[in-house]
Amino acid sequence: MCVIVFAKNPVPNQVKTRLIPTLSPGQAATLYTAFLTDWCEALAKLSDVDLVIAYTPAEAESDLRALIGDDAIYIPQIGAGLGERLTSATQWAAEQGYTKILLVGSDSPTLPISYISEALTLLDSRDIAIGPSTDGGYYLIGFSAANVATIAPFVFEEIAWSTADVFQQTMTRIHSAKTTVGLLPPWYDIDTAEDLKFLHAHISAMRLAGNRVQAVRTETLLAELFSKGTN
Repeated sequence: MCVIVFAKNPVPNQVKTRLIPTLSPGQAATLYTAFLTDWCEALAKLSDVDLVIAYTPAEAESDLRALIGDDAIYIPQIGAGLGERLTSATQWAAEQGYTKILLVGSDSPTLPISYISEALTLLDSRDIAIGPSTDGGYYLIGFSAANVATIAPFVFEEIAWSTADVFQQTMTRIHSAKTTVGLLPPWYDIDTAEDLKFLHAHISAMRLAGNRVQAVRTETLLAELFSKGTN
């Protein structure tokens, strides 16, 4: 089993650009770094699950390895668009012999790890597991390896990426392929300034309620940013 995290090198003006100018390019890059490292640290605690970092650009491996560590597996993202890159990573994992393959982003640092475990369980009896996000996309998609060579390319084709229709279009492709699918609970991504405010409020509420907060670096950074009057 593996979880593949799609990651970018956290360089200013290359990551979380929709948070600019609410944040400076440097602050946005620092926040992305916190998201990524918090999320990978949480995923690394899963037993019997390999953590794979699918990185871009091609020269980013050494920088990301310095952030995340040597226990993860690093592969470059290959393909002209997101659909091709997702397909390539999925097929790579199938070729390595993984029987369950999850693909996730790095924009949901508070996503409960139990959802990852639930996705792996769903793949015992389903071809695909998917977790819808509140912006109309999805935060996770997973495949059982049995038919992934034919299913993955089809599912990732003809999708209007970065729109509010991604989840619905993907579900249409899944049903057209006559595959079985299991749905996870919805969750949220952090893309805009409003999303950032919600994340800060959510983490603060969790802390006040005495719940464990897994995104500790993110929590610390948000406290600092909002104390300085982030709008």
